[in-house]
Amino acid sequence: MFFLKNKKINTFLVIDEAHYIKQVNGNWAKAVLKISKYSKFRCVLTGTPIPKSYSDLYNLIDFLWPERNIVNSEEKVKLKILEEKKDYESAGKILKPNIGPLFYRVRKSELGLKPQIFHIPKIIQMNHYERLLYDAIEKKIKKYGKEEFLQNIELVLKLRRGRMIRLRQCLSYAKLLNSAIDYYKENIFEGDNYLENIIYNYDKLELPAKINYLINFIKEFEKTKKKVVIWAYFIGSLKLIEKKIIELGFNCKKIIGETPVERTSIEEEETREKIIKEFIDKKSGLDILLANPAACAESISLHKTCSSAIYYDLSYNCAQYLQSLDRIHRVGGSEKKSAHYYFLQYDKTIDSDILDNLKAKAKKMYDIIEEDYSVYSLDMSDEIDEISAYERLFLK
Repeated sequence: MFFLKNKKINTFLVIDEAHYIKQVNGNWAKAVLKISKYSKFRCVLTGTPIPKSYSDLYNLIDFLWPERNIVNSEEKVKLKILEEKKDYESAGKILKPNIGPLFYRVRKSELGLKPQIFHIPKIIQMNHYERLLYDAIEKKIKKYGKEEFLQNIELVLKLRRGRMIRLRQCLSYAKLLNSAIDYYKENIFEGDNYLENIIYNYDKLELPAKINYLINFIKEFEKTKKKVVIWAYFIGSLKLIEKKIIELGFNCKKIIGETPVERTSIEEEETREKIIKEFIDKKSGLDILLANPAACAESISLHKTCSSAIYYDLSYNCAQYLQSLDRIHRVGGSEKKSAHYYFLQYDKTIDSDILDNLKAKAKKMYDIIEEDYSVYSLDMSDEIDEISAYERLFLK
């Protein structure tokens, strides 16, 4: 602050990855906004200026023009109402005159890339025990929905999201149901020793049907020596997939992480960079990369040698999904080859709802991107999306 206040110094203050200051009243945002007025020149760099909500744009504008009211309070109220009504066309008419002249970007459609090919999802039948557990959870959720009015709203929202995560764990690797979720303390199988024993002994009973399918799928890629990245949300699932692939004699490595970070240790960065460098090397022999979107969806490029991605499972987080798509579809390689995306789905589960929901959100975002401003998100939290899915699937 002392440096910026020095009137003899004309400071040019640049905020890179500016989507990280989007949160209204967030700590990073408050700090940046506090110093913005002391710099003579200001600039924000981001490919995602409007994550999830139009309000995410306000801090960027307030940083750039701290003395002006680019989007006034009346317009902010109107935008909030229109967004709640999902009237994005009317909201766009309010934003365009205000923000249209204030930024520059290149549309992805102008980059001359080959099209992205989204293959029809591979529908897989669950194995006996994972189907038994999935159906039991779904039955419990429907029962719980009738009793939730007795709980306070904060607890209800935590329970709803926790239950959705339990369902998604069952879609990925049923053994995960034995793991803890930080904010979610409910034992969904309490008192049912039979189901609890199935979870505890799951690895002795069966291998998830998705992994059986994935192994056969990988064998096809290996025959043609095509590189492939496999995306999975849960780290436990990735570790199991890695174990089974290595047992087949194939070379694979994984990049995992619990949460996204802006800064990591030099050792972690070197390890991550080494794996990526090896994977994109045509002659390295490493043709299979395992990754979870929280650790690997941002700031890496795989497109020069890899144009195929398999989605073992998905979350409702559209930001991570969109970012992961672009890892194999970028300038400098995708001009001559299409990117191919494959999805594994269990029959008669919420797998289809997750993908449909992501497609709908992506369409809304890209419709706006092809206009005058970008709206995809690097907000790594999908809490709201989980709760919305719970209400859509089980309360209506």
